[in-house]
Amino acid sequence: MLPSTERIDSHVHFYTSDDLHRVAGLLPYDLPAPHPLTAYLDKLIDAGIAPTVINNVHLSILPDSENVFASFNELKQLQVANPLRYGNVKLVGTIKADPVYATRERLSHPQVVGARIVLHDAPPQTVGASDFSDSDWSAFYARLLPHQHVHIYAREAETNLRVLRQVPGGVRVIIDHLGSCHAERGPAEPAYAALLAEAKRRGNVWFKGPGYRTSVQPAQTACFVMQIVHAVGAGKVILEATDAPHVGTDNNGVPYSSQFDLNKTFSFVDAVARHVSSETRIPVGQLLRAASGQWVS
Repeated sequence: MLPSTERIDSHVHFYTSDDLHRVAGLLPYDLPAPHPLTAYLDKLIDAGIAPTVINNVHLSILPDSENVFASFNELKQLQVANPLRYGNVKLVGTIKADPVYATRERLSHPQVVGARIVLHDAPPQTVGASDFSDSDWSAFYARLLPHQHVHIYAREAETNLRVLRQVPGGVRVIIDHLGSCHAERGPAEPAYAALLAEAKRRGNVWFKGPGYRTSVQPAQTACFVMQIVHAVGAGKVILEATDAPHVGTDNNGVPYSSQFDLNKTFSFVDAVARHVSSETRIPVGQLLRAASGQWVS
């Protein structure tokens, strides 16, 4: 852990049992447990950790991001009721990147910093040449404010790349989970190298952790981070994230929830940053959070 107890969380999901009730019976797997904002904050604060900036990211199983907007109101109520305990927390949100849902009104909310495209396991060939660049998507990109970003999540590096190439060059982009969830292919995978090359060409692409969906081994994840650092620079990396509540399984079918909790995730990203720092001499704190000011300020 860092000497300071202050933490940011650049990727977390808050939702309630009411949110889950909306999709009950519609998914091919069991619903996760509720993960409300108040319980998350209390767990951190009671453990001596001071959360400073938190990004509530669109949850893919929900049809919209109304839970994100609800979390803004929840924190306001907490801060009014107990400003000493919750007053220093800044909450931002990343909503669903859908041309119909991400209206000008929703994007104009002062706490919305971006919109998320979720593709999960989508093979590269399923991304058509204009799937994310037709007139509806072009109108969506035009509605984004200068400080906002498009957040892309796909497990395949080439799928990320195909989407990235359709996003206008002036739009900031965050690539989720370091751009690949296939550590077995290594950071030298040609598609991954092409993704990093495109990010370097654009100059406005960031790669976000926590990285355990790339590999649950910090040393292996660090190899991907070092590849990013060499290609696009340390200023385009932000590792400090939890992706709580740790849903899904690793490539061996082991549930992430059995391997991670909030403290273990922070320890994991610290370990990744230390591995990278030992090889590059880049300060650990810079790798964890320095880039966050580019998109959560």
